[in-house]
Amino acid sequence: MKEKNKGIVKKIINITLDVFIVMLGVILLITVYNNVQVKILGHDYASFFGHSVFEVQTGSMGEIIEPGDWIVVKYEKNIKLNDIVTFEHKGEYITHRVIEAYNGTYVTKGDANTAKDAPISKEQIVGKVVKVIPNFGILRKTIFNPIVLVAIIITLFFLNQVFKKTTKEDIEKEKALKAKLRRALKLDTPEESKEKIEKVQLEKEETKKEEPKEEIREVKEEKVELTKEQKEKVKAELENTSDIEKTLFFRMVSVDKDELSNVYEEIPKEIEEQSEKAKENIKEGEKEEVEVSEDKIKSKLELIQRKKKKCKNIIEKAMLIKKEEIIELMTLLNKGEELKTNEPTIREKLVTAYIDAKYYNNCGNINLAYNGKNMLTKVDSLIEKVGENLTNSYKESDTKYAEKVEKNVKFMLLINHLEEDFKLEDLQKKKETYNKRILKYIKFNDLSQQDIKKLITNIMKTQKTYSGMIKFIQSKINTNMFELKFNKLTRKDMYAVELTHNIQFSKVYSDYIVDKTYSEGIIAEDKVKVLGNLLLSQMVNDMLNGEFNKKYFVYIPESIYAKDNKLDQVFDMLDDDFAKKNINIILAYNGLSDNKKVIKQLIKQGFNFSLDMNDVELLKKSDIKELYVLEHIFISRKKVAKTNIIDVLPEEVKPKILYEEISSKIGNF
Repeated sequence: MKEKNKGIVKKIINITLDVFIVMLGVILLITVYNNVQVKILGHDYASFFGHSVFEVQTGSMGEIIEPGDWIVVKYEKNIKLNDIVTFEHKGEYITHRVIEAYNGTYVTKGDANTAKDAPISKEQIVGKVVKVIPNFGILRKTIFNPIVLVAIIITLFFLNQVFKKTTKEDIEKEKALKAKLRRALKLDTPEESKEKIEKVQLEKEETKKEEPKEEIREVKEEKVELTKEQKEKVKAELENTSDIEKTLFFRMVSVDKDELSNVYEEIPKEIEEQSEKAKENIKEGEKEEVEVSEDKIKSKLELIQRKKKKCKNIIEKAMLIKKEEIIELMTLLNKGEELKTNEPTIREKLVTAYIDAKYYNNCGNINLAYNGKNMLTKVDSLIEKVGENLTNSYKESDTKYAEKVEKNVKFMLLINHLEEDFKLEDLQKKKETYNKRILKYIKFNDLSQQDIKKLITNIMKTQKTYSGMIKFIQSKINTNMFELKFNKLTRKDMYAVELTHNIQFSKVYSDYIVDKTYSEGIIAEDKVKVLGNLLLSQMVNDMLNGEFNKKYFVYIPESIYAKDNKLDQVFDMLDDDFAKKNINIILAYNGLSDNKKVIKQLIKQGFNFSLDMNDVELLKKSDIKELYVLEHIFISRKKVAKTNIIDVLPEEVKPKILYEEISSKIGNF
C-alpha cells in the first residue's frame, strides 16, 4: 500500500510540474507577444486574431469584473445595449457597460459607479468583452515575482528528487539482493513457498483438520528464524550493498504481534484531557466574538480607496465604505452567484435609495404613507416603494425582472434590520436574532442549519470589518492636540462648537498672547480645517446612529471670506448634503455687511448662515433685506432689555430669533 501511495505522490508531482511549466509557457507567450506588438511594433495594444487581452486595474465594474482579472476582448462591429465594452479615452483603456446608444455614439457606465461616462464614438471602442479570467493578473504577478518563482521551482525540484521514479535498473538490483538473501538464509523461493501452502491446503481437505493456518504460519516462520551461521552469511552479503538496498532485508522480515511496542496503543491521559478541552473550546467558540485583524481592515480599505482615489471629506468616505459593505452583504445573501441581466442596475438604485434614507434621512421624491418616528420601519417602507416603482416603470423584455427586483428588495430589507441587530452586545442573542431575520426574509431551501450558521458568521465578520474601517479613518482625523467642545444651547439639539487646543506653551508666553495667536490671523484660519474635520467625524457617528436633528453652530474668521483659495478649501470640505443641513455658520454683523455677495452665493449652494446681533448698536436699513436669507438671529435677553433692537426688525424675520448669547459659547468669535 505504501508503494502504491508513493506512486500516486510521484504522479501528482509530475503532473504539477507539467501544469506549472505549461502555465508559465502560456503567460510568457502572451507577455512576449504583447510586448512585441506594443513596444517594438508601436501598436496601442496587442491583437490575437481579432482578440485582445487586458488586465483590469480598478473595481468600476463591481463584482462582474474585479481588479486583477484578465478580460478577453473581441472586435465587434455591432455593439448593443448592456454589452460590456473596452474603449480608449484620453490615452487610457476603460471597460464599462453600454447603457445608451445613439447612431454610432455610445454612453457607458461602470456597474459600481454612480455617474455616467462621457459619450464615446464607435471608433474609440476596441471591442466587446467575451471572457473574464478571474484573478489571472494577480496570478501572473505572483508567479513572476522572482522570489515566488524561485521558491516554487526549488520546492518542486526537491519533491521530485525525493519521490523520483524507480528505474528498471533499481528494480533489477532489488530482485538480485532478494535472491542473495534467500540463498543466505536458505529460504524457499516464492514458487516453492506457494507449493508448500497448496500442499497444506490439500491435506486439510483430505484430513478435514482445522490447523492449516498453524502449519502455514510455521512455513512463514521458517523464514525469520535465523541461526548464527545464517546471520553471518547475511552480514557478508550486505557488506557490498548500498544503504538503501540494505533496507530490503528488513522489509522481508515480518514482525509478530507480541513484538510490537504498546507505547502508542493507548492515548496518554494528558492528550485525552487536552482533546476534551478542545471540544469544549469549540462549543465555547460559538459564544466568542468574531475577530478581524487590523491588517485586514487596512488592506480592505486600500482596495476601496483605489476605486475612488479622493473623497471630499470623511462623510463621503464613510458612505463609500457603507455602500461597499451593503454590496458585499448582498453578495453573501446571494450565495456568491453572478448577477444576471438588469440586476446591477436594480441593486445600484436600491442601495442608493437605502443610503439616502438610512443615513441622510432623505426619501427623495418618494411620498411615504408612513409618518411615524421609527426609522427602521420608515426605511422598510421606502425600499418596498422603490422596488414597486422599479417594477411598474419597467417596459423592456426581461420576463424575470419583477422576480429579480423582489429578491433584491428582500436582501435590502434584511440588511436594514441586520444593521440594527449588529449593535446588540450579547453575542448569543445577536446570532439568534440574525437567524430569525434570515428565516423571515429569505427562504434558503438548499441550505442546512450549519450553512446558515456559517452565513451568519460571514455576515458578522463583514460588518465588523467595515465598521473597523470607519473607526480607522476617524482615528486618523482625531488628534490629541485639538478637541471639540459642544456647548449646549437652550433650544433642544442645538450645540455651539468650540475648538480647544491641548498644546503646552512656554511660560514666557502669557495666556492672553496664546489665545490671541490662536484666535486671529493665519493660525485662526487654518484651525477652521481642523474644526471642520473633527466636526464631520462626529457627524458620521450621528448618521450611523440615526441622530438627524442635531444642529451645530460654528464660526469662520471673517478674513477667510476675502481669500478665494482658503474659502474654497473650507466649503469644499463641508460640501455634503448632511453637513449643509446640520451645520450653521455664525456671522458677526460686520462680517455679514462686508461679505454680502460671497455669503449669498454660498447660501445658494445650500449652506446655512445665522447672525449674532449681540454687539449691534445700529442696524443699517441696507442690511435688513439680508436678514431674510439667514437661518437664525441670535440676541440675548440682556440685549433686548437694554435696547429696542427687536422693534426695528421686520415681522417676517422675528420667528428666526433665538434668545442666546452665542458668542460666549462658540469660541474665538
